[in-house]
Amino acid sequence: MVNDKIRSVNISFFALLSGSGILLAQIAWNRQLLLITGGSIDSTAIVLTAFMLGLGFGGRFFGRKAEQSANPLSVLRVTAAGAAIFSFIPLLISPLAAVIYPVLYSLGLQLPARLLIALLMIFPATFFAGGIVPSMARMVEGQGGVSRVSRLYGLNSLGSALGGFLAGFFLLEAIGIILTLVVGATLTTVSLLLIRSSELKVKTPLKEEKESGAKPAQFFLWMYFASGMLALSWEMVWSRQLTFVLGNSTYAFATMGMMVLLGIGIGSIVGRRIATSFKFPLVSFGIVQILLGIASVIPLSALGSFMSLSRKLTFISGWTGSVTGDVLTAMIYMLPSTVLMGITFPLMVKAAAREQKLGEDVGTLSMANCFGAALGPILASQVLFRFLGVTPSVLLLACLNASIGFFAFWKSRRLALSLLAAAGAVLSVVLVLSAYSPGSRPPAGMTLSYFQEGRTATVAVFGREWDNHRSLRINGVEEVPVDQASLEAFYLLGHLPWGYNSDAETAMAVAMGGGITCGALLTHPIDTLVCAEICPEVVLAAVHFAEQNRRPDLDSRFELVGDDGRNFLLGSDRKFDLIVCDATHPGSSESWLLYTEEYYSLVLSKLEADGVAAQWVPLHKLPVEEFSRILSTWSRVFPHAALHPAGGRHAILIGSAEPLHLDLAAMFSDRAASEQLNQTGFRENEPAFLLPLLSDHELIAAIESPLRSNTDDLAPCQFLIRKCKGDPQETIGENMSLILSMNIDEETSPVHTGQIIYWNTMLPQAALLFQSEEIETAMGRRWHSAALSTGAELLYNEGRFREALELADMAWEADPEWQRNLDLVIEINRAQSLAQEEF
Repeated sequence: MVNDKIRSVNISFFALLSGSGILLAQIAWNRQLLLITGGSIDSTAIVLTAFMLGLGFGGRFFGRKAEQSANPLSVLRVTAAGAAIFSFIPLLISPLAAVIYPVLYSLGLQLPARLLIALLMIFPATFFAGGIVPSMARMVEGQGGVSRVSRLYGLNSLGSALGGFLAGFFLLEAIGIILTLVVGATLTTVSLLLIRSSELKVKTPLKEEKESGAKPAQFFLWMYFASGMLALSWEMVWSRQLTFVLGNSTYAFATMGMMVLLGIGIGSIVGRRIATSFKFPLVSFGIVQILLGIASVIPLSALGSFMSLSRKLTFISGWTGSVTGDVLTAMIYMLPSTVLMGITFPLMVKAAAREQKLGEDVGTLSMANCFGAALGPILASQVLFRFLGVTPSVLLLACLNASIGFFAFWKSRRLALSLLAAAGAVLSVVLVLSAYSPGSRPPAGMTLSYFQEGRTATVAVFGREWDNHRSLRINGVEEVPVDQASLEAFYLLGHLPWGYNSDAETAMAVAMGGGITCGALLTHPIDTLVCAEICPEVVLAAVHFAEQNRRPDLDSRFELVGDDGRNFLLGSDRKFDLIVCDATHPGSSESWLLYTEEYYSLVLSKLEADGVAAQWVPLHKLPVEEFSRILSTWSRVFPHAALHPAGGRHAILIGSAEPLHLDLAAMFSDRAASEQLNQTGFRENEPAFLLPLLSDHELIAAIESPLRSNTDDLAPCQFLIRKCKGDPQETIGENMSLILSMNIDEETSPVHTGQIIYWNTMLPQAALLFQSEEIETAMGRRWHSAALSTGAELLYNEGRFREALELADMAWEADPEWQRNLDLVIEINRAQSLAQEEF
């Protein structure tokens, strides 16, 4: 009895540790593939497909091998050892893949190239990993084998959840991708030491027992195939929906993955009791599928509550409290569905597998389920999201779950229960129709101008009528507002590169956003502007920013590429005179790789001899250490560099292989360009706001900084949320102060100092600083007016119209050329009149 317990503990620990090790390796593989095949939804889907194909083929192959072997422990050892050894293939063949990929990419074979690279890099390891669960099933087959293998499968999934937690929250940040892979392979190897031949006595069934019963029928395989397909489709849906709740950081996606595996592990362990207690496991399987559809729809109907739930569940302050709130929220959101997913494993094994040939049959069922799971990401990204959108896809998936339930009842000859399937479908319809599409609710005082649940992202444009303000949001995150500071950044990002290289003929923009920077570039006489935009819905949304962007999409010189910028530069053999990087915040899960040393080196290699690169860097929600790291990384790659502030809230980095010289006259030489710059407060005869604050001399300190550069292997910028405490605007002043402190040769302008005070919401003090210029400038007047009008708008929102009007009048007097001031005065008068009428 004691020996039996020891053997049970050992194989249980093996299941747990091997799950952790393989998941750590998988995360490292995904990161490595992301750097080569890109971060588009197509690349993500293909990587998942390749991973599941490997598991499926491995499950079938090793399941049969284990069944035929008199020593299945040796097969189990081979699977774990193979998974550990071959997990290093992505590192070994990455250089070769980086050579093959551009060749195929240039031939227009992007999707086949991505699939080929993914299969080359991860199929061998996943093939061996797929054999672990069937091999364990062979070792516990016989009476009670279904319960035992379900427990082991559950522990393996729980180990995977633990691995995802360790990687996403600690290891990637602390030691990087390569060492995370080493830790994963080490855990898998250590797990092998826990099981020894002397301790594991596998029962060899009698010949008549082995030959009894039939293989899993085609019906069961197709049912489990469909179950796997829907499970991965739901995961794609959650990855879109939960960004509105958790955000789009690395931590958010680590939390989602952890909840999927945690639920599957719990479900499999709990489900073994259901599978062995009920007479008709296929009926139970059908009921679980119906409940899965309903459980997955319910969070959508209550999404508004989930958006505030994380804050309510934050019991302690700081990053730890925030993460705790997010994890608990994701648990409530996802765990009911993922537990039900886990329950399907023991139910299907009980319904379809033979207890005396459990290894082979579990391998066959795993193959069917994994092949379905391989199709799921393709189905969701290429079909459902493309033609239906995310919210209608939720309804269709729930109805498909109900359909699986119906067919399970039909096969079990329990047609009376088909009413449950119909009821589940009807309830799903009611829940979806009563819900609003995530991201479609406008902020206070604004209306929805554009909304599209596209294949790659959910894009919305909100507008405010009285001043024609616009805000572009992608998956709920504001990316393109048209306030004063943002317009300064967008326009400078387009006009400064031309000022540094006015002979440029070709330009490339990484990301389109609202199209404002692209429009600024096209005001100059360049021949071609290639724009790599990962989200096609953004291009349609840019129409709503025509006043600011001059519709670049209608310009014959504009060439749109539907890909992420890094992947396009890697795959293309084209070079450019100007490359402008307008990526999203470095803290987002998809943009950190656009702030690394390797990416900057790639950009430099794609510049013509006298080419110029520009990079937008936010100062908000960016700890000063990480801003310094980005500045150091840029300055170490580009032989000549410069930094320009924009609106006190943004920075524009300039880089080139040649010495930099800014030609202000060239920036203003084209009428459309001059209009954009003048309307934003820039003047050709006021160079203080156009010339760089930091150049080669000042940036020596950044180059010599002890901070490590961001690299593809270890990029701390993607984990910056851990370091952001309190109001995300607080880092603006810290970063701007750092920039000013590095500028030791020039006197600080009151405007730059005033912007620091402004973003710290000290509006009266900021207004006084803006007004204190010894020589009055257009930019000083603009920011003096901005401080007054911001105060007026705050009072207006509180219903204090008389005081708001006084400040608005002062703002108008400070800068009568700014149309927004007049619009604000008119709006306050209108609201005041309405209030008086109602009174």
